[in-house]
Amino acid sequence: MKFRLIRAKELDASLAARWAELRSQNLIYDSPYYVPAFTSIIANAREDARILECEDAGVVVGIWPFHALSRFRAVSIGDFLADYQGPICEASLDLQISEALSAMHCRYFSFNHMPKELGKFGQYAWEHSQSHILDLTGGFDAYAQRLTDKRDASLLKKVASNERKLSKKYGELRFELLSSSDADFAALIAGKSDQFQRTVGAEHDIFKLDWVRQVMDEIRMVDTPDFAGMLSTLHAGDTLIAAHFGMRSSKVFHYWFPWYHTDYAEYSPGLVLLAQCARYAAQAGISTIDLGRGDQAYKLRFATGAHQLCEGAVSSPAVLRRVPAGLYHGKQKLKASNLGQYLLKLRKSHQGIK
Repeated sequence: MKFRLIRAKELDASLAARWAELRSQNLIYDSPYYVPAFTSIIANAREDARILECEDAGVVVGIWPFHALSRFRAVSIGDFLADYQGPICEASLDLQISEALSAMHCRYFSFNHMPKELGKFGQYAWEHSQSHILDLTGGFDAYAQRLTDKRDASLLKKVASNERKLSKKYGELRFELLSSSDADFAALIAGKSDQFQRTVGAEHDIFKLDWVRQVMDEIRMVDTPDFAGMLSTLHAGDTLIAAHFGMRSSKVFHYWFPWYHTDYAEYSPGLVLLAQCARYAAQAGISTIDLGRGDQAYKLRFATGAHQLCEGAVSSPAVLRRVPAGLYHGKQKLKASNLGQYLLKLRKSHQGIK
Protein backbone atom coordinates (compact mmCIF):
# COMPACT_ATOMS: atom_id res chain seq x y z
CA MET A 1 0.00 0.00 0.00
CA LYS A 2 1.27 3.43 -0.96
CA PHE A 3 -0.10 6.79 0.10
CA ARG A 4 -0.12 10.20 -1.55
CA LEU A 5 -1.15 13.31 0.35
CA ILE A 6 -2.42 16.32 -1.60
CA ARG A 7 -4.21 19.55 -0.87
CA ALA A 8 -7.91 19.14 -1.59
CA LYS A 9 -7.68 22.04 -4.04
CA GLU A 10 -5.46 19.80 -6.19
CA LEU A 11 -8.33 17.38 -6.88
CA ASP A 12 -8.34 16.83 -10.66
CA ALA A 13 -10.70 15.22 -13.15
CA SER A 14 -8.86 11.90 -13.13
CA LEU A 15 -9.07 11.48 -9.35
CA ALA A 16 -12.68 12.68 -9.36
CA ALA A 17 -13.55 9.99 -11.93
CA ARG A 18 -11.93 7.28 -9.79
CA TRP A 19 -13.75 8.73 -6.78
CA ALA A 20 -17.05 8.21 -8.61
CA GLU A 21 -16.13 4.59 -9.33
CA LEU A 22 -15.40 3.94 -5.66
CA ARG A 23 -18.68 5.56 -4.60
CA SER A 24 -20.63 3.21 -6.84
CA GLN A 25 -19.45 0.19 -4.82
CA ASN A 26 -21.31 1.03 -1.60
CA LEU A 27 -24.82 2.47 -1.16
CA ILE A 28 -23.73 4.50 1.88
CA TYR A 29 -21.61 6.60 -0.51
CA ASP A 30 -24.79 7.80 -2.24
CA SER A 31 -24.86 10.58 0.37
CA PRO A 32 -23.93 14.01 -1.05
CA TYR A 33 -21.24 14.28 1.62
CA TYR A 34 -19.23 11.72 -0.33
CA VAL A 35 -19.48 13.54 -3.67
CA PRO A 36 -16.18 15.19 -4.74
CA ALA A 37 -18.00 18.51 -5.19
CA PHE A 38 -18.63 18.73 -1.44
CA THR A 39 -14.91 18.35 -0.69
CA SER A 40 -14.01 20.89 -3.39
CA ILE A 41 -16.41 23.47 -1.95
CA ILE A 42 -15.01 22.94 1.55
CA ALA A 43 -11.49 23.30 0.15
CA ASN A 44 -12.40 26.67 -1.34
CA ALA A 45 -13.32 27.89 2.14
CA ARG A 46 -10.60 26.25 4.25
CA GLU A 47 -6.88 25.97 3.59
CA ASP A 48 -6.47 22.92 5.85
CA ALA A 49 -8.47 20.60 3.54
CA ARG A 50 -6.45 17.56 2.43
CA ILE A 51 -6.97 14.31 0.51
CA LEU A 52 -5.12 11.08 1.23
CA GLU A 53 -4.91 8.76 -1.77
CA CYS A 54 -4.43 5.07 -1.00
CA GLU A 55 -2.85 3.12 -3.86
CA ASP A 56 -2.36 -0.58 -4.42
CA ALA A 57 -0.29 -1.69 -7.43
CA GLY A 58 -0.67 1.76 -8.93
CA VAL A 59 -4.47 1.83 -8.58
CA VAL A 60 -6.28 4.23 -6.25
CA VAL A 61 -8.30 2.02 -3.90
CA GLY A 62 -9.16 4.60 -1.26
CA ILE A 63 -9.70 8.35 -0.99
CA TRP A 64 -9.81 10.00 2.42
CA PRO A 65 -10.68 13.73 2.52
CA PHE A 66 -9.99 15.44 5.85
CA HIS A 67 -8.87 18.59 7.65
CA ALA A 68 -5.33 18.76 9.02
CA LEU A 69 -6.13 20.82 12.12
CA SER A 70 -2.58 20.49 13.43
CA ARG A 71 0.45 18.20 13.35
CA PHE A 72 -1.36 16.18 15.97
CA ARG A 73 -5.07 16.11 15.06
CA ALA A 74 -7.31 15.66 12.01
CA VAL A 75 -11.08 15.54 11.43
CA SER A 76 -13.31 14.63 8.51
CA ILE A 77 -13.81 17.00 5.61
CA GLY A 78 -16.47 19.53 6.47
CA ASP A 79 -15.60 19.34 10.18
CA PHE A 80 -18.78 19.78 12.27
CA LEU A 81 -20.86 20.34 9.12
CA ALA A 82 -20.30 16.75 7.99
CA ASP A 83 -23.20 14.42 8.77
CA TYR A 84 -21.36 11.56 7.04
CA GLN A 85 -17.64 11.00 7.37
CA GLY A 86 -14.76 8.73 6.51
CA PRO A 87 -12.77 7.41 3.54
CA ILE A 88 -14.25 6.33 0.22
CA CYS A 89 -12.70 2.90 -0.29
CA GLU A 90 -13.02 -0.37 -2.13
CA ALA A 91 -15.04 -2.77 -0.02
CA SER A 92 -12.15 -5.23 0.09
CA LEU A 93 -9.58 -2.67 1.27
CA ASP A 94 -7.99 -3.55 4.61
CA LEU A 95 -6.97 -0.03 5.56
CA GLN A 96 -4.15 0.02 8.09
CA ILE A 97 -5.11 2.91 10.33
CA SER A 98 -1.68 3.57 11.82
CA GLU A 99 -0.07 3.69 8.37
CA ALA A 100 -2.79 6.00 7.07
CA LEU A 101 -2.42 8.36 10.03
CA SER A 102 1.32 8.50 9.46
CA ALA A 103 0.73 9.42 5.81
CA MET A 104 -1.76 12.09 6.93
CA HIS A 105 0.96 13.53 9.22
CA CYS A 106 -1.26 13.29 12.28
CA ARG A 107 -1.59 11.10 15.34
CA TYR A 108 -5.26 11.47 16.20
CA PHE A 109 -8.36 11.38 13.99
CA SER A 110 -11.76 11.91 15.63
CA PHE A 111 -15.14 11.14 14.10
CA ASN A 112 -18.77 11.47 15.19
CA HIS A 113 -20.83 10.67 12.07
CA MET A 114 -18.99 7.59 10.81
CA PRO A 115 -21.10 4.86 9.17
CA LYS A 116 -20.65 1.82 11.37
CA GLU A 117 -20.11 -0.43 8.37
CA LEU A 118 -17.08 1.48 7.06
CA GLY A 119 -13.75 -0.23 7.56
CA LYS A 120 -12.57 -0.80 11.10
CA PHE A 121 -13.93 2.40 12.59
CA GLY A 122 -16.78 0.70 14.42
CA GLN A 123 -14.35 -1.07 16.74
CA TYR A 124 -12.90 2.29 17.81
CA ALA A 125 -16.29 3.84 18.63
CA TRP A 126 -17.40 4.87 22.10
CA GLU A 127 -20.92 5.90 21.10
CA HIS A 128 -23.44 4.66 18.54
CA SER A 129 -26.30 6.58 16.93
CA GLN A 130 -28.64 6.57 13.94
CA SER A 131 -29.34 8.75 10.94
CA HIS A 132 -33.04 8.35 10.19
CA ILE A 133 -34.19 8.13 6.57
CA LEU A 134 -37.32 8.33 4.46
CA ASP A 135 -37.33 5.54 1.88
CA LEU A 136 -39.00 7.03 -1.21
CA THR A 137 -38.39 4.01 -3.44
CA GLY A 138 -41.44 3.54 -5.62
CA GLY A 139 -42.65 7.09 -5.07
CA PHE A 140 -44.43 9.04 -2.35
CA ASP A 141 -47.46 6.73 -2.14
CA ALA A 142 -45.18 3.76 -1.54
CA TYR A 143 -43.39 5.73 1.19
CA ALA A 144 -46.73 6.67 2.76
CA GLN A 145 -47.73 3.02 2.86
CA ARG A 146 -44.43 2.02 4.47
CA LEU A 147 -44.89 4.81 7.02
CA THR A 148 -48.41 3.60 7.79
CA ASP A 149 -47.24 0.01 8.18
CA LYS A 150 -44.18 0.78 10.29
CA ARG A 151 -44.68 4.05 12.09
CA ASP A 152 -47.68 6.34 12.21
CA ALA A 153 -50.89 5.81 10.24
CA SER A 154 -52.25 9.23 11.21
CA LEU A 155 -49.20 11.44 10.64
CA LEU A 156 -49.82 12.40 7.02
CA LYS A 157 -53.54 12.90 7.71
CA LYS A 158 -52.64 15.36 10.49
CA VAL A 159 -50.24 17.14 8.16
CA ALA A 160 -52.92 17.43 5.48
CA SER A 161 -55.36 18.81 8.05
CA ASN A 162 -52.84 21.47 9.09
CA GLU A 163 -52.30 22.38 5.45
CA ARG A 164 -56.01 23.04 5.04
CA LYS A 165 -56.15 25.12 8.24
CA LEU A 166 -53.13 27.21 7.23
CA SER A 167 -54.53 27.82 3.77
CA LYS A 168 -57.94 28.80 5.10
CA LYS A 169 -56.59 31.25 7.69
CA TYR A 170 -53.48 32.72 6.05
CA GLY A 171 -53.85 32.22 2.33
CA GLU A 172 -53.03 29.63 -0.28
CA LEU A 173 -50.00 27.47 0.50
CA ARG A 174 -47.15 27.62 -1.98
CA PHE A 175 -44.28 25.12 -1.85
CA GLU A 176 -41.05 25.16 -3.84
CA LEU A 177 -38.66 22.21 -3.69
CA LEU A 178 -35.89 24.24 -5.30
CA SER A 179 -36.20 27.96 -4.68
CA SER A 180 -33.83 30.61 -6.02
CA SER A 181 -35.06 33.37 -3.68
CA ASP A 182 -32.21 35.30 -2.07
CA ALA A 183 -34.63 36.83 0.44
CA ASP A 184 -35.94 33.45 1.57
CA PHE A 185 -32.41 32.09 1.90
CA ALA A 186 -31.43 35.10 4.03
CA ALA A 187 -34.52 34.59 6.20
CA LEU A 188 -33.62 30.94 6.74
CA ILE A 189 -30.04 31.77 7.74
CA ALA A 190 -31.24 34.50 10.10
CA GLY A 191 -33.79 32.14 11.63
CA LYS A 192 -31.27 29.34 12.17
CA SER A 193 -28.74 31.78 13.60
CA ASP A 194 -31.31 33.03 16.08
CA GLN A 195 -32.19 29.44 16.98
CA PHE A 196 -28.55 28.60 17.71
CA GLN A 197 -28.15 31.67 19.88
CA ARG A 198 -31.31 30.91 21.88
CA THR A 199 -30.62 27.21 22.40
CA VAL A 200 -26.84 26.81 22.68
CA GLY A 201 -25.52 30.36 23.01
CA ALA A 202 -24.15 33.00 20.66
CA GLU A 203 -20.63 31.55 20.91
CA HIS A 204 -21.88 28.35 19.24
CA ASP A 205 -23.68 30.04 16.36
CA ILE A 206 -22.01 28.39 13.36
CA PHE A 207 -23.57 30.87 10.95
CA LYS A 208 -21.32 33.58 12.35
CA LEU A 209 -18.30 31.75 10.90
CA ASP A 210 -17.16 33.12 7.54
CA TRP A 211 -16.14 29.73 6.16
CA VAL A 212 -19.52 28.19 7.01
CA ARG A 213 -21.37 30.98 5.22
CA GLN A 214 -19.06 30.63 2.21
CA VAL A 215 -19.72 26.88 2.05
CA MET A 216 -23.49 27.41 2.29
CA ASP A 217 -23.42 30.07 -0.42
CA GLU A 218 -21.34 27.93 -2.79
CA ILE A 219 -23.40 24.78 -2.29
CA ARG A 220 -26.54 26.78 -3.02
CA MET A 221 -25.13 27.84 -6.39
CA VAL A 222 -24.41 24.27 -7.58
CA ASP A 223 -26.99 22.39 -9.62
CA THR A 224 -25.60 19.31 -11.37
CA PRO A 225 -27.09 15.81 -11.80
CA ASP A 226 -24.77 14.42 -9.12
CA PHE A 227 -24.73 17.29 -6.63
CA ALA A 228 -26.87 20.35 -5.90
CA GLY A 229 -27.86 22.73 -3.15
CA MET A 230 -31.54 22.63 -2.19
CA LEU A 231 -33.44 25.60 -0.77
CA SER A 232 -37.04 24.50 -0.17
CA THR A 233 -39.69 26.96 0.95
CA LEU A 234 -43.28 27.03 2.19
CA HIS A 235 -45.38 30.20 1.98
CA ALA A 236 -48.85 30.88 3.33
CA GLY A 237 -50.13 33.69 1.16
CA ASP A 238 -47.14 36.03 0.82
CA THR A 239 -45.51 34.99 4.10
CA LEU A 240 -42.59 32.57 4.38
CA ILE A 241 -43.58 30.21 7.21
CA ALA A 242 -40.98 27.44 6.81
CA ALA A 243 -37.81 26.76 4.88
CA HIS A 244 -35.03 24.23 4.59
CA PHE A 245 -31.55 24.25 3.12
CA GLY A 246 -29.77 21.04 2.30
CA MET A 247 -28.10 19.28 -0.59
CA ARG A 248 -28.61 16.25 -2.76
CA SER A 249 -26.67 13.72 -4.75
CA SER A 250 -28.31 11.94 -7.68
CA LYS A 251 -30.30 9.73 -5.28
CA VAL A 252 -30.13 11.15 -1.75
CA PHE A 253 -31.59 14.42 -0.46
CA HIS A 254 -29.87 15.29 2.83
CA TYR A 255 -32.15 17.26 5.16
CA TRP A 256 -29.74 19.67 6.79
CA PHE A 257 -31.01 23.02 8.13
CA PRO A 258 -34.79 23.23 8.61
CA TRP A 259 -36.51 26.29 10.07
CA TYR A 260 -40.07 27.45 10.64
CA HIS A 261 -41.73 30.68 11.77
CA THR A 262 -42.71 30.21 15.42
CA ASP A 263 -45.82 32.38 14.99
CA TYR A 264 -47.34 29.45 13.09
CA ALA A 265 -46.13 26.71 15.43
CA GLU A 266 -49.62 25.42 16.26
CA TYR A 267 -49.94 24.23 12.64
CA SER A 268 -46.57 22.40 12.64
CA PRO A 269 -45.27 24.13 9.48
CA GLY A 270 -41.98 22.26 9.76
CA LEU A 271 -43.82 18.95 9.37
CA VAL A 272 -45.84 20.33 6.47
CA LEU A 273 -42.58 21.39 4.80
CA LEU A 274 -40.96 17.98 5.27
CA ALA A 275 -44.02 16.16 3.91
CA GLN A 276 -44.00 18.40 0.84
CA CYS A 277 -40.28 17.82 0.38
CA ALA A 278 -40.88 14.07 0.46
CA ARG A 279 -43.72 14.28 -2.08
CA TYR A 280 -41.88 16.42 -4.60
CA ALA A 281 -38.45 14.86 -4.10
CA ALA A 282 -39.95 11.47 -4.94
CA GLN A 283 -41.39 12.96 -8.13
CA ALA A 284 -37.92 14.32 -8.97
CA GLY A 285 -36.37 10.85 -8.76
CA ILE A 286 -34.87 11.09 -5.26
CA SER A 287 -34.97 7.68 -3.57
CA THR A 288 -34.01 8.74 -0.03
CA ILE A 289 -34.35 11.72 2.28
CA ASP A 290 -31.74 11.50 5.01
CA LEU A 291 -32.69 13.40 8.17
CA GLY A 292 -29.25 13.22 9.78
CA ARG A 293 -28.16 11.99 13.19
CA GLY A 294 -30.44 12.43 16.17
CA ASP A 295 -33.67 11.09 17.59
CA GLN A 296 -35.81 14.22 17.47
CA ALA A 297 -39.52 13.48 17.52
CA TYR A 298 -40.17 14.58 13.94
CA LYS A 299 -37.40 12.30 12.65
CA LEU A 300 -38.79 9.29 14.47
CA ARG A 301 -42.28 10.01 13.14
CA PHE A 302 -41.33 10.42 9.47
CA ALA A 303 -38.56 7.81 9.21
CA THR A 304 -39.00 4.39 7.66
CA GLY A 305 -35.41 3.27 8.28
CA ALA A 306 -32.00 4.36 9.56
CA HIS A 307 -28.28 4.19 8.89
CA GLN A 308 -26.09 3.17 11.83
CA LEU A 309 -23.42 5.70 12.82
CA CYS A 310 -20.71 5.81 15.45
CA GLU A 311 -18.49 8.28 17.29
CA GLY A 312 -14.95 7.76 18.46
CA ALA A 313 -11.33 8.20 17.41
CA VAL A 314 -8.35 6.38 15.96
CA SER A 315 -4.83 7.21 16.99
CA SER A 316 -1.19 6.23 16.77
CA PRO A 317 -0.13 5.31 19.36
CA ALA A 318 -3.41 3.73 20.48
CA VAL A 319 -3.11 5.14 24.01
CA LEU A 320 -4.01 8.62 22.74
CA ARG A 321 -7.64 7.66 22.16
CA ARG A 322 -8.05 6.03 25.56
CA VAL A 323 -8.12 9.35 27.43
CA PRO A 324 -11.11 10.87 25.56
CA ALA A 325 -12.81 7.47 25.53
CA GLY A 326 -12.44 7.28 29.30
CA LEU A 327 -13.70 10.82 29.72
CA TYR A 328 -16.74 10.05 27.59
CA HIS A 329 -17.66 6.93 29.57
CA GLY A 330 -17.11 8.80 32.84
CA LYS A 331 -19.39 11.60 31.68
CA GLN A 332 -22.09 9.09 30.71
CA LYS A 333 -21.92 7.46 34.14
CA LEU A 334 -22.20 10.87 35.80
CA LYS A 335 -25.28 11.72 33.70
CA ALA A 336 -26.97 8.49 34.74
CA SER A 337 -26.21 8.99 38.43
CA ASN A 338 -28.42 10.76 40.97
CA LEU A 339 -25.87 13.55 41.19
CA GLY A 340 -25.92 13.95 37.42
CA GLN A 341 -29.71 14.18 37.31
CA TYR A 342 -29.65 16.78 40.09
CA LEU A 343 -27.05 18.90 38.26
CA LEU A 344 -29.07 18.67 35.04
CA LYS A 345 -32.22 19.92 36.79
CA LEU A 346 -30.21 22.71 38.42
CA ARG A 347 -28.80 23.84 35.08
CA LYS A 348 -32.23 23.81 33.45
CA SER A 349 -33.69 25.85 36.29
CA HIS A 350 -30.99 28.50 35.80
CA GLN A 351 -31.77 28.56 32.06
CA GLY A 352 -35.50 28.83 32.66
CA ILE A 353 -36.21 25.44 31.05
CA LYS A 354 -39.05 23.36 32.44
